Amino acid sequence: MPVLAADPSTRSDLESLQGVWVSVAGPRQARLLIAGRRFAFEFVGGDIYMGTFDILSGRMDMYIEEGPREHVGRYSRCIYRLEGGILQWCPGRPGSDRRPTAFPDVNDPRHLSLVFRRERRR
Repeated sequence: MPVLAADPSTRSDLESLQGVWVSVAGPRQARLLIAGRRFAFEFVGGDIYMGTFDILSGRMDMYIEEGPREHVGRYSRCIYRLEGGILQWCPGRPGSDRRPTAFPDVNDPRHLSLVFRRERRR
């Protein structure tokens, strides 16, 4: 897995991303768990993805180790924005080197774009 060069904002983003996130806007309900540089992503009632990731200045490269067979062993080039406890995330198609260049509307059926908030502890 290529390692993206670290910069100060990456370190603080990595720390801020740690924990469990639940989707609050987007076409599908999802949960995202970040632990170190590992992730688990679940479409509620659907597929589960697990793997590792690197981040750099709003870009996230997610390597899929477990999930639907056609996506295992591939990267998803994503973009993200983290502001005030809200995570906006948009992945590229697994296996493509194309990364989204902007966040589409969460209601655009042509793209997966989700907004997460940190899950409240019970």
